[in-house]
Amino acid sequence: MTLLLSAQSLSKSYGARPLFERISLGIFKGDRIGLIGPNGSGKSTLLKLLSGLETPDRGEIALRKSTRLAYLAQDSEFPPEATVISVLLDALARDPIQAKLEPFEREVQVAVTLGKVGFSDFSQLASTLSGGWRKRLAIAAALVIEPDILLMDEPTNHLDLEGIPLLS
Repeated sequence: MTLLLSAQSLSKSYGARPLFERISLGIFKGDRIGLIGPNGSGKSTLLKLLSGLETPDRGEIALRKSTRLAYLAQDSEFPPEATVISVLLDALARDPIQAKLEPFEREVQVAVTLGKVGFSDFSQLASTLSGGWRKRLAIAAALVIEPDILLMDEPTNHLDLEGIPLLS
């Protein structure tokens, strides 16, 4: 098995209170891992550390070269003027590998991904979507870059029943 991400002795505190100490883990190609714990135990913080959005107080995180990682936050927020298609095109533009695609290749990839998650009106404003459809859009934005690792923070929050199979 190929090791994609390694975390060694991660510690994170807020003020004098340690959130967690000395966490080590490895994520291998094909792994499916779940984090379970009570509210406030550091699950979201750990995912943000692994995705590079936050920095640990101590420890090291190593991502294998050319590994693509996507992070799906608990709450799906988009700019007010964003359309369904622009959200995915922006996600592709931020990914160094996908940004090199020709424009028509990006558009095809976006259309296929949006179709898979159930969108038919690509010009719809993201701000007009229900909570369940906003979550679907966030999932599509994470999947469109074809990540090797997808970190999802409470992915079923706001997701409708029909959208839950998208996570399998």
